[in-house]
Amino acid sequence: MKKLFNLIWKEFIYGGHSQCLGAVGIVYISSFLLDIKVDSGILLATYLIFYPIYINDRFKWIQLDRLTNPERTKHFETYLSLMPKLILLSILFLLILLIYIGNFKFSIFALLLLIFGLLYPLYFKNLTKQIIAFKDFYVAMFFTAIAAASVIYYSYPLSTLMTVSLVGLMLLVFLKTVLMQILLDCKDIESDKSLGLLTIPLLIGKEKTLSFLKISNASITTLILLIAVFFRLFPIWMLILLFTIPFNFYSYNLTQKGNYFGYLLGSGEFLFWLILVLFFKIIAL
Repeated sequence: MKKLFNLIWKEFIYGGHSQCLGAVGIVYISSFLLDIKVDSGILLATYLIFYPIYINDRFKWIQLDRLTNPERTKHFETYLSLMPKLILLSILFLLILLIYIGNFKFSIFALLLLIFGLLYPLYFKNLTKQIIAFKDFYVAMFFTAIAAASVIYYSYPLSTLMTVSLVGLMLLVFLKTVLMQILLDCKDIESDKSLGLLTIPLLIGKEKTLSFLKISNASITTLILLIAVFFRLFPIWMLILLFTIPFNFYSYNLTQKGNYFGYLLGSGEFLFWLILVLFFKIIAL
């Protein structure tokens, strides 16, 4: 029983599930912000968009991952031969779900995200050889785009105020994702160096990067949330996301001490968002 629990836990933290649930969290929070009632279809579809993208990226770079992510690589090697089948199976489930939902606009949206996500390790990641931190901005675009998923899914008519609110949330998601990816670049310094990628940690070093992240994350989170609440673009309950600041600092401090768990925490930030918002809903009832 202990071995089974350990396997499930490793799959959760190494298998990209926290990131996929984080994407689900962004959809849920966006819908909650805009007062859109979501069903299980859009949440499951969101998960199935991101899962094959993540697994495909891990499968593509598993040899290089041995340099900087030996524990994660060891976990994936337990079912390495099954990974291509998992990718195809998850894509098949997504296609079946999209057909069942029968929403043409959302299906196009979902498939575009899937296609460009699957192309990331094959082409777009390498553009970071010419453009500094390109891969960080590229990944951030996916999490940003998913914030608009419920609007597309329900063809929801937005007022001017709601549109600006959504743009504010998307800006926050975009900047926070960029900072999250820069943190993850700290653990990939050796593999990114071997690929010739121009990442922030490679250019200025790990310690300066972490200092930059601490200042930037606290400033961006505080400014966007306070300004948006002041101008009534966000309801006051959105201030609960200020708790992500100590969450970020804790992950940065762990990273600074060489603790790999800091990276795992950092990559699961949007899942923490979801937990915070669900907690608010429970206590507000």
